[in-house]
Amino acid sequence: MPSRRARRPASAELRRIPAPEPAAAAPGWLGPALAALAAVVVYRGALGYDFAQDDFAGLGRAAGILPRLHGPWRYLSGQAYFDVMRGIAGLHATAYHAVSLAVHAGCGALLAWLLARVVSRPAATLGAVWFVTHPALFTAIYSVSGIGEILAGLFALTAIGLSFVPRPRDLASPAAYGLSLLCKESTILLPAAAAFGFLARPGARASRRTLALGGGLLAVVYAAWFVSADVFRVRTGIAANAAYALAGPLDIGRNLLTYLGWTANMFLPSVHGVGDAVDPNVFAWGAALALLWLAGLAWPALRALGWGGAGIAYLLLVVPVLGLRNHTYHYYLYMPLTAAATGVAALADALLARAGGRRGATIAAAAALLFVANGALLVRKIETAPFVHPDMRADATVDRARIMRNVRRSLESSPPRTGERIVFWSPELAASRHDPARASIERYWEANLRAALMEGVAVRVLFPQVDSVRFVDEPGWQASDRVAMYQRTGVLTLKPAAEVDSMLRQHPLP
Repeated sequence: MPSRRARRPASAELRRIPAPEPAAAAPGWLGPALAALAAVVVYRGALGYDFAQDDFAGLGRAAGILPRLHGPWRYLSGQAYFDVMRGIAGLHATAYHAVSLAVHAGCGALLAWLLARVVSRPAATLGAVWFVTHPALFTAIYSVSGIGEILAGLFALTAIGLSFVPRPRDLASPAAYGLSLLCKESTILLPAAAAFGFLARPGARASRRTLALGGGLLAVVYAAWFVSADVFRVRTGIAANAAYALAGPLDIGRNLLTYLGWTANMFLPSVHGVGDAVDPNVFAWGAALALLWLAGLAWPALRALGWGGAGIAYLLLVVPVLGLRNHTYHYYLYMPLTAAATGVAALADALLARAGGRRGATIAAAAALLFVANGALLVRKIETAPFVHPDMRADATVDRARIMRNVRRSLESSPPRTGERIVFWSPELAASRHDPARASIERYWEANLRAALMEGVAVRVLFPQVDSVRFVDEPGWQASDRVAMYQRTGVLTLKPAAEVDSMLRQHPLP
């Protein structure tokens, strides 16, 4: 029979842990402010980049070049946001990046405030700093189109915060959650996470009923519309090679281990790749994180601080992307990492309490500084990691934004005329067609540049006087066209078609 000592309840275990310092020891705004500052310090480099690739989908819809979005699917982040920003900031990419960074900093501040309701302020600040400096968020912040993940996270955290307030003000919680769904469907299981006590005070889980029930109803309605509207062809069938093709059981397991591994492996010495794909190199990290969570359930102090709910919330928030065969992206972790940050804060609180109030706060401050330094160095590493050619970058977001900057500068130096047709052609690619050793490499450079320009939509957005843009493999254009001879870095040499034809007659391609 178990001894009386072995059966001591969790409350007795908690009484043995020294209480945190009184709230007056630090202003209530300090933790959120430090979390926001950490976000800016680590990700401020995003302000220097141009638009690229998917950014031009939103810009094109706002400009009337691409069809506008209708219905709830990503309407706020994919249509309304770009409509508003185009009216305020025009086509200045820095302003869009500044908004993304500011909203991310806001998420960090709000998370710090929410965590301080559950754990001590030093632990809450540490958890929020861990979140805002995590390198997996790089693409969400450096890509303008990543605003969907960030806005969805901000409204989701706002919904959680509103669920704490007294009735009838808590009725605004499902409304905030609805705004989150209109930004990105990735938060569709947030009401279930709330029902399991995500970011709730110990013993106060009943206060989340409004979000769990009201938000749950909204989630069901949204899911029904999503299927009936056949978004991504979820109803009629998704081809195996489609972007959002559904995964099999083994794919789901590999995705989960990858996301867990990316969550745990966030340290400068151990991060060796920045690619967005299933990553067997981090499976061991993922398995270790899962075992750590299971082991933590045996510690009553951790359970009382929401350790179990944090793990369940992480799983629920990552479930919507586990079933994607061809899309395994770091930035899909934006909202799941808020749940992981809750676990970090709980573990920190349990450990810091043993160190004592003032000493624990000092340790938390030192750990937060290490997270900031690690994040800043790792973000710099992602920005500068080369890819085959020294002028290219391994991270596609950075590489294509740099290409777009060169294309824009080239076109600004020789502005297109109204009604002009521009033909993109690579002499280097044309010359390599008969060399199998070079052809595949040059093909990649072409595909990379076309992706950066979103198949020419970028040029029409930035230079609305242009009539059309097309890419050709071999010389083939009309006399009135202008030929943009491009390098792999996006630097263009612009010449009238007749002049290019004359040049080719004098110097034929091999």
